[in-house]
Amino acid sequence: MAKSVQERSAKAAQKRLAVAEKELRHKVRPGIEQAMERIRLRGQVPIISELLQIAIMKMDLMGDHELIEFLSYPRHEIVISENVARRFQEESLREIRRDSGDETFHPGILNK
Repeated sequence: MAKSVQERSAKAAQKRLAVAEKELRHKVRPGIEQAMERIRLRGQVPIISELLQIAIMKMDLMGDHELIEFLSYPRHEIVISENVARRFQEESLREIRRDSGDETFHPGILNK
């Protein structure tokens, strides 16, 4: 005989208590959700929660240095080439020669 919805729910609740399962909720933006879905498909993992559990278990096995490097947020590095730096310096000096922007005041002399 098939179990009722209530019986199945009660059994699932007992199982969650027995294994101390805890529900975690986390809000993500669309880009993160899309990335998780791509990873899930590439790794052939059936559900997102399983994907996250596997990722956490694997991170737990990493050494400290490896984990720190893995968890560092990717930042864009701005690199200015020598040509651009030289051109900027030349243009800056040219502008300063054209108009220094500073007026000089000598102590004791009032400008009128």
